[in-house]
Amino acid sequence: MKRPKRRGVVELRLARGPVPHYKEMVTLSGPIIEAIANEFGTKEVIKRFSDPLWFQSFACLLGFEWNYSGMTTVTMKAVKEALNKVNIGLKVVGGKGKNSKATREIPKIVEKFSIKSKKEEDLSKASRLTCKVDTNEMQDGYNLYFHSMIIDEKGNYTVINQKMSTSEKMVRRFHWVDNPEVFVEEPYSAIAGIRQKMVIDLTSKESRDTRKTILDIVRDELPEKIQRTILMLNKKKGQTKIFDYLNFQSIEIVKLPYYFKIPEKISLQALKIAKNANDFEEFLLTRGIGPELVRGLTFVAHIIYGSRVSWKDPIKYTFAHGTKAGKPWFVEKEKMLREAEILKQAIQEAKIGKNIKVKALQRLTKMTLDSFV
Repeated sequence: MKRPKRRGVVELRLARGPVPHYKEMVTLSGPIIEAIANEFGTKEVIKRFSDPLWFQSFACLLGFEWNYSGMTTVTMKAVKEALNKVNIGLKVVGGKGKNSKATREIPKIVEKFSIKSKKEEDLSKASRLTCKVDTNEMQDGYNLYFHSMIIDEKGNYTVINQKMSTSEKMVRRFHWVDNPEVFVEEPYSAIAGIRQKMVIDLTSKESRDTRKTILDIVRDELPEKIQRTILMLNKKKGQTKIFDYLNFQSIEIVKLPYYFKIPEKISLQALKIAKNANDFEEFLLTRGIGPELVRGLTFVAHIIYGSRVSWKDPIKYTFAHGTKAGKPWFVEKEKMLREAEILKQAIQEAKIGKNIKVKALQRLTKMTLDSFV
C-alpha cells in the first residue's frame, strides 16, 4: 500500500495588520485555480496545494512577502472566498481561530458535491487527526491556530495547518499530501524551516516502538497507576532528573524548553476511554488526550520500558530550485522557466480584468528575472 506523507513544513515570521489588496487577491486567485482545474483537473489542484513550494510561489504571485505568516492565512481565506463564487468542483473549509473547525463545514460540502456518507466520515476524521498529529506527535513549542482543507467534488483533499510560537514570533506551516492513508509515522518530506535543538517527534520511525509501548501501557495498566507513574517523574529532592536518562547524544542542553515539561495533571477519564483504542490513530482521537498526557506517556515508555524516541527536529532547509553555490544542488534554470511559463499561461487565460492581469505578470516577470541576475 502506498504510504502518503505530509509534504513539508515551512517556517514564517508572525505578522499582524490589514491586507490592503485582499479584494484583488480574491479576484486573481479564483481564475488561476480555475485555469489549472480546467487544464489538469481538480485533483491536480489538490496536489499542488499539498506542495509547500508551489503554495509559496502562488502566495507570492498574489502579492505576499515570502516569509510572513499572512501568506498562509490570508491566501487560504482569499481562495476560500474565490471558490465560493464559482462552481468548479473545489471548495475550502476551515480557517483561522474560531473558523478552524472544518468539521462544521464538511457536511455542507459533502451535500453540495453529492459525496458518499462514508467519504464524509473520512474527511471529518482526517480533519481531526491531522490536527492531533501536528499537535501531539510533533511537540516543538508551536501551537496550532490555523487549519484548512481544500476538497474537490470527488472527495479528494489535502490539509494545510499552521502553528504559532508567540515567544519566537514565528509560525510553521504543515502541508499534507492528498488523500493520506497513513497519518502517524514519517509524515514529513521536503521540509523547510529553522531547526530546533530538540523536539519530541513521535512521527519518526525511531519512535515506532514508543507508540506501541504507549498503547500497551494505556491498555494494560490501571489509569491510576499510570497517573502516579507520570507524576512521580517530576524531580523531588534527592531524585535523579528524568533527563539524566535521555540520550540526547551530542546536543548540549542549556535550558529545557517548556514543551519538555513533565505534566502536573493527568486526565484519568481520558486514560479510561483510551483503553479501547485499536491503534495509535484512535488513541490520538480520544477525547482528553492532549500533548501533556502524550508527553508524560512518552517519558514513561522511554525511561521505564526503554523504547526509543526521536528527539531530532525533522525540519530541514530546502530549496525549490537549488542555489548558485550548488548546495544542496545547482540552480535548475530550465525548471524555473518552465514553471514561470505555466503560471504566465494560467494568468493570461484567466477571466480577470486587464489591470490585475498586467500587475500579476509584472510580478511574475520580476521574480523570474531576479532569479537569474
